[in-house]
Amino acid sequence: MAAKGGTGVSRGQFAFYLLVSGLLFIAPNMIAVVAAPKVGAGFVSLSYAFPLVLTYGFAVLLRLEKFQVLRGVGVLFGLAGGILLAASGRQLSVDASWWAMFALSIPVFLASGNIFRTVKWPAGARPVNLALGMMLVGFAALGLFTAMAGIPVVPGTWSLEATGLLAAQITIFAFQYGLYFRLQHTAGPVYLSQIGSVAAVIGLGLGYLAFGEVPNMAKLAAVAAVGAGIVLVSKGRGAGAKKSG
Repeated sequence: MAAKGGTGVSRGQFAFYLLVSGLLFIAPNMIAVVAAPKVGAGFVSLSYAFPLVLTYGFAVLLRLEKFQVLRGVGVLFGLAGGILLAASGRQLSVDASWWAMFALSIPVFLASGNIFRTVKWPAGARPVNLALGMMLVGFAALGLFTAMAGIPVVPGTWSLEATGLLAAQITIFAFQYGLYFRLQHTAGPVYLSQIGSVAAVIGLGLGYLAFGEVPNMAKLAAVAAVGAGIVLVSKGRGAGAKKSG
C-alpha cells in the first residue's frame, strides 16, 4: 500500500496535486511578466477578468454546477469581451499581436487551476497545508524562470528598506495563499474566480495611472462586456453548486 500523507491519499497523489496546481497558478504570472512589456500592463491585466466565465463554463461541462440560463448568457458576454480584447490587439505590431494572443492564455490557465484544485482536492487536506505546498512549487518554478530570463531574484543593494519590503511581500503572499485555498474550499471555484475580475479592473486603472496607457474603444467595450458577464454569472450563485472537499 502506498504511503499516506495524512490526508487519505498517497504521498505521490498529494505531490502531484501540489505540482499541477502550483504550475497552473504560476504559469499566468510568468506569461504576464514577458507579455506586459510587449502589449502593455492594461491589456495583460484585463485578461484576468475572464477566468470567471471560463470557470463557470468548465464547471457546467464537468457537472460541478447545474446550467442556468442567466449565467449561460453571462458566459456569452464574457466570450464577447474576449473577442473584443483580441480585436484591440490588431492595432499592435505583428510581433506584439502574437504576444497579445499569448497573454489571452492567462485566463485558460487560471480557470483550469480553479477547477483542478476543486476536483482533485486531497481528502482531509487543510487549506493552509495546500497553500504552503503550492508556494514551494511556485518558488521553485519562478526561481528557474527568473534564472533563465536573467531577472535578479534579490535586491541589487541590501538595505533596511529592501529587507523590510522583501519580508512584507513574503508575509502578504503567504497570507494571501492561505486565504485563497480557504475561499476555494468553502465557496467553490466559480466564486473564487471573481478575484481575477477585481484584479483586472485595478490593473487597467494602474496601467493608466502608472504608465499612461489609455484604453481604446475596443478595450472599453471588452470591459463593458466582461462586466455584464460577471454580473450575470454571479447572480443566483449557489443554485445546484457542489463544494469541494
